[in-house]
Amino acid sequence: MTDPTDSAIFEPLAQSFAKAHAAFVDAVRAAIAGAVGDPLLANTPAFLTWQTQALPMLERQNASIEKALALFLVGETRTILSLAADCRGLAKQLDGYPLTFAGADPAANLERLETAEVVAAYRLCAAAGIP
Repeated sequence: MTDPTDSAIFEPLAQSFAKAHAAFVDAVRAAIAGAVGDPLLANTPAFLTWQTQALPMLERQNASIEKALALFLVGETRTILSLAADCRGLAKQLDGYPLTFAGADPAANLERLETAEVVAAYRLCAAAGIP
């Protein structure tokens, strides 16, 4: 296992992971805000589930990742590595929450950002030697 205290290697990866997660959460918020005024989207079970369950879960994760990044920057690496390991399974965590809840265009963007987050999580874990 690589020593995660080597900040020259890990800091950019940790930052990338945190930014990727934040970008995904921001895009989910924007998709919800954009669809709220469209009754054909906003009154669907998929939309309501994203609004009331998926987004709050993602926001809690984001807060945890932000705190973990702050801890990482002062030398505590375990927390962000644990969260990155968990986020490698983000697609599985969101199984049952269709990305199409706000329409096709937002879904394509959400899929791209979700993939970017998972890739960033994998890269951080791989660099730390986490299988």
